[in-house]
Amino acid sequence: MTTTFLSKPQQTALQEALVTNKLLSNNSLTSCSSSTEQQAYSHIAVTLYRFNLQKIKWPYFLNTAINTATDVCQWLTCELVRCQQEYQAQPNENAVIEQSAFFNGIFSEELTYINTIVEANIHVE
Repeated sequence: MTTTFLSKPQQTALQEALVTNKLLSNNSLTSCSSSTEQQAYSHIAVTLYRFNLQKIKWPYFLNTAINTATDVCQWLTCELVRCQQEYQAQPNENAVIEQSAFFNGIFSEELTYINTIVEANIHVE
């Protein structure tokens, strides 16, 4: 397993989101309670992972992420809405590259953790 800066509750929230999205089997969950904000953040990270940044359908991803973050994480909701407005104003390759870098940066630890967990699960099965 890789070294991570994520807390146990953050890891648990990510594992729960992976199970919900059928990317991880239920029997590999670690038990620990996580906050609503951690759960929302994890759901967005898993959605981002699933879309694989290169093939992401930005309008769908942004709508899903905004709906997930609303009322749970104000700063992230504001950033997602900003990105959605920029994308709607100019849906070109430059906007996609900028947003990919932005979200990859925000969720870098989560994406690394998700990739490690998913790969470990694949090798076990």
